[in-house]
Amino acid sequence: MRIHRKTATCIISLFFLITTPLICRGDTTITVYGLGSIEKDNLAQAEQRALDDSFAKAALQASLRFVPDSSVADLMQLLPEYTASRRMQDILQYQITSRARQGDVLQLSVDVKIDDDSLRQWLHSRALTVPRAHRSRVLLAISYLEPGNEAPYEWWAGKAGKAGKAYSPFESQFGRELSRLGENVISPGKQQGAAHYQPDPLDSAHALGADMLITGTIAYTPVLDTLYECLFEVSLVDVVSGAVISSWSVSRRGDFSTEVMNSLMIDEIIRPVRAGISKRILSESPGVMKKTLCVEGISDYVTYQSMINALMSVEGVSRISITGIHGHSICHVMEIKGSLFDAMENLKRRQIAKADILVENEAAYIRILQN
Repeated sequence: MRIHRKTATCIISLFFLITTPLICRGDTTITVYGLGSIEKDNLAQAEQRALDDSFAKAALQASLRFVPDSSVADLMQLLPEYTASRRMQDILQYQITSRARQGDVLQLSVDVKIDDDSLRQWLHSRALTVPRAHRSRVLLAISYLEPGNEAPYEWWAGKAGKAGKAYSPFESQFGRELSRLGENVISPGKQQGAAHYQPDPLDSAHALGADMLITGTIAYTPVLDTLYECLFEVSLVDVVSGAVISSWSVSRRGDFSTEVMNSLMIDEIIRPVRAGISKRILSESPGVMKKTLCVEGISDYVTYQSMINALMSVEGVSRISITGIHGHSICHVMEIKGSLFDAMENLKRRQIAKADILVENEAAYIRILQN
């Protein structure tokens, strides 16, 4: 049988393609110690509790590889919800290497092999992988009328009212809590241009280089003796566009100290406020997601490789790895930021070969048509 130069090149290329290591998921093996309480001497039930504890700790350790220190507090609050929803789906393999009973507690040493792809996607979707320095710069401008005062404190007001170069006690408390959870809160007194206060908080936010503005009012109104009504109205604003992302209103009565009442107000709205901040971060810098890409009808390696090269040149596509070869079809995992549909549209415009392209949810299918 005679083999032409072009045919030989194709065979050699396909040989290297087939012998390339197949990468279909991110595997991480972690050794953890799980604890389970023993009730009524039921060791089987205690072992299951210890395994559940082991799997939760494995997910935490795997998460810490991708999460900066500034997001750890947030991770500790959110991760239990994720592990409860996923249960055993991310556990590829586990082995109990030792058991020890101490009183009414069973301790297991477990080697856990975890598929961290879904975990990483979940972390990206919550913006937990974004360090504080890369998160939106958040400025607070909340008019604060505390008990016993007639005029509100507004640091940005200049000559228009009572003003200063620092946050009010409420803004300081709110800012500390946001910072503790990893947000990039800026202070008006420490920023360039801080002396150029504007009567409009949005103008001050522009001058101070903020990306997001938390603005509104909080006012204490006396009702009876030490009883006060506290009304808190606040909005989250995109500084560049001036658009209000969302607004909230909270009202409470009580005779608590102002610090305690302020905490209650903050606890009511901090989660939705942070969700709005994260949404903006993800829209500007979407996390890397893994999608499936299958190419069918491959008759020559040159055309196939041209398509892969074209996709790799698309902005947002960082990696394409083979997961399986079946006859004239090759499937891949594709790491991409942004829209899979847009990436396929970009490929179609290149007109490398006649092909049908279908995008469905998390996967794209390319069927090369023969002339």
